[in-house]
Amino acid sequence: MRSLLQRTLRRLLVISGVVTACLGASTSSCDFGSGSDGIGPSFVTELTLRDVNGVPSDSFARGEPIELRLTVRNRLSTAATVQFTSTRQSDFVVIRRGSQALVWKFSDGKAFAQVQTELEFAAGEIKTFSVTWDQLDSSEQPVDTGVYEARGVLIYEGFDTDPLRSHEMGSTLERFTIQ
Repeated sequence: MRSLLQRTLRRLLVISGVVTACLGASTSSCDFGSGSDGIGPSFVTELTLRDVNGVPSDSFARGEPIELRLTVRNRLSTAATVQFTSTRQSDFVVIRRGSQALVWKFSDGKAFAQVQTELEFAAGEIKTFSVTWDQLDSSEQPVDTGVYEARGVLIYEGFDTDPLRSHEMGSTLERFTIQ
């Protein structure tokens, strides 16, 4: 009886943690299932940078187009739906390494319809989003050589005010060099 009570209390603590995390996640639906390991995020995101030949790379010639490819995987054994407040579902940013200032943001200057949209993921499904960056900054000026970092995301609440904030819908920063 005592171990049953302990398991029940443990489960309630886990559920309350998930509910707390979901309170700030209005741009994505919260699924109370668990990841494949019973804990952790519902989605895994990864950004890959590719050269003009489609080959993954972390070094690019100055002015060479760079493909930013975001993959998002549903870790759940059930379907999951992600909801958005507009037709903008993904975005990409580039910063100079060691800085928090954005050099480039894909969505800057673009208009998106302000209608609710959603993405449905089957259990274990992977979706891919990609853009090509022409190495121009937000002012349409060519960027200098140096070390940069890029990130891709499915839009989450607070992304526009803090695009580098850690979130399961966003990849880690990927370092690359422009020579």
